[in-house]
Amino acid sequence: MDNFLSIFIADDNKINRLLLQSQLEDYCQNITLAADGKEALSYLQQYKYDLILLDIQMPYLSGLELVKIIKKIDSINQNTPVIAITAQIPTPQHKSLSRSEFDECLIKPILLEHLEKVLEKWLAIPPSENKITIELTVDYISALLQRTSGNILLTTTIFNKLFAELPEQLELINQAIKTENYTAAYEITHKLHGSVSFCGFSDLQIPAQALEKSLITHKKDLIHSSFDQLNNKMTDLMEQQNSILEKLSLL
Repeated sequence: MDNFLSIFIADDNKINRLLLQSQLEDYCQNITLAADGKEALSYLQQYKYDLILLDIQMPYLSGLELVKIIKKIDSINQNTPVIAITAQIPTPQHKSLSRSEFDECLIKPILLEHLEKVLEKWLAIPPSENKITIELTVDYISALLQRTSGNILLTTTIFNKLFAELPEQLELINQAIKTENYTAAYEITHKLHGSVSFCGFSDLQIPAQALEKSLITHKKDLIHSSFDQLNNKMTDLMEQQNSILEKLSLL
């Protein structure tokens, strides 16, 4: 671990922030977290960082807006590498991303090996030789423990947050679709997609991404079928809530 390097992470999704912090803390002790663009700007205008990771879609200021400010000539972080964090889905923002001042882009779900390549390239930090591999019969537990480097307490915390948030988000998406407020439905789906992607839940990530894409088209039949697929997968996860938490308590 490097006690002198500093890394900044801005993402409006708390689960994403926790997982990124968990993945990076073996390499860097000084990690600053921000929950939205406004909070991020306050930090970035006051403190110098060695690496900056910005989610593209955030309240108040997006990652695309922030990077323009960061890269200004008089900015304290003008020469700091800035990495975009985004979902792999074609949107107008992605066209802007290709023309932006980001130094690199990480696609969700962000695996540790992808982060290690960024650290090696921009901070000259070599990959860890002590990789943790955990094989469990429960896929959800195994996937999330891989993301948290085997941190059972953090994994349990994130599962509890997921079990509280995901049903609420799904109901908000459902209500937005019923009222044909596809912009709101897209924004909530994007956040949900980010959470399940970061956690490595590919069976939820795929239908969430499909729903995101369908909401851009505004095609009702496609939207409803995509939502139904996501709802079915979400039901499967929620039915395992007690089993997952019980197994984690025994680890």
